[in-house]
Amino acid sequence: MIAALCAALLVFAAGFHFYWGFGGRVGFDAALPQRAGSGQRVFTPSARGAHLVGALLLVMVMLVAAQAGWLGGWFPAWPLPAAWTRAAVALLAAVFLVRALGAFEYAGWFKRVRDTRFARFDTWFYCPLCLVLGLGLAWLAFGA
Repeated sequence: MIAALCAALLVFAAGFHFYWGFGGRVGFDAALPQRAGSGQRVFTPSARGAHLVGALLLVMVMLVAAQAGWLGGWFPAWPLPAAWTRAAVALLAAVFLVRALGAFEYAGWFKRVRDTRFARFDTWFYCPLCLVLGLGLAWLAFGA
């Protein structure tokens, strides 16, 4: 069930990135860090960049599926040894946990810029989402 939750969250996030890459705008402004005071975006990703992030999120789904043992019938020739898959999932867990808890300029619960639309979404949505993913992936890597 934890693997299914992690996979579903990652597929959902990938879907949004592909949607934004194809020109969709729902949620786009709230998903990009903004400078304090001016509210200007820190960066504006290209369509190619959004698609790349979406593809990377789908690779993460494949790693979760492989670690959960779901690929046996569909993809019997999984290219990574089990230990490498476990290590990749553990690394992803660490990345998501650092993203949630980090003290970065614009992201993480201990961020420095806190008075923008993105910062509010980050505190109440993105950080908890990253924490759930980080803990779920850690469980999958070490507890499953």
